[in-house]
Amino acid sequence: MKTKSLLLLFFITILIACNSRNEKANESKKNIETKHEVNTSIEPKEKLKDKSIYDSKFLGKENVLINDHKVILTKDEFESIYTHVDSISTQLWECGSPFEWLDEKWMIKTYGKKNKETGNFNTFNGEITTIFSQNIQFATNNHIVLFDTGFVGNNSFKIISHNITLNKDTTVKEFRSKFPNTEMEKTDYPNEVRFRFYLDNKSDDCFLFYFKDGKLNYLTLWWLLC
Repeated sequence: MKTKSLLLLFFITILIACNSRNEKANESKKNIETKHEVNTSIEPKEKLKDKSIYDSKFLGKENVLINDHKVILTKDEFESIYTHVDSISTQLWECGSPFEWLDEKWMIKTYGKKNKETGNFNTFNGEITTIFSQNIQFATNNHIVLFDTGFVGNNSFKIISHNITLNKDTTVKEFRSKFPNTEMEKTDYPNEVRFRFYLDNKSDDCFLFYFKDGKLNYLTLWWLLC
């Protein structure tokens, strides 16, 4: 009789232990599932936040579109896009031009290697052609066409990586909310401010966004040449 009681007590103890272990396992599984659900719900919000705010002080020329077109175009691309040209002029760029490195292979092929003493291509006269079309100024070496300055008007500027489009309705307040790490600079005009984005961390070349009376006025691609 005593033996039967001991066996019964032993089986009851095992049963209680098994139930307790199963409850702990189920509780642990629920905790893991809950954490996974929380992480899953947070992740899209973080991605959305990253895409709505551009927090870099640098802006590569490959990351900008002018009216959905690249900053640098071939001559054929330009002529197919901008069919109406308002004016064309040719000027001597005494301090050189960005085509010297943006289009170096073609420049060497066309004008010969650079003179080590002067830094100029052997047969290049230093003249660059300026083209005006749709309130935008372009520069060309007659091989590629480079965006120079564009007034908003009917034009728009897009940051590809973050799908941010800027136009004539973009205010200073809105701009600063989308680009929190860029600093506002004063100009010589009391009703004008600008924001600067360097192309990279190795040069002073930059995009400059100018605002007049609180709204975006024009964008220029500025090169340090002299």
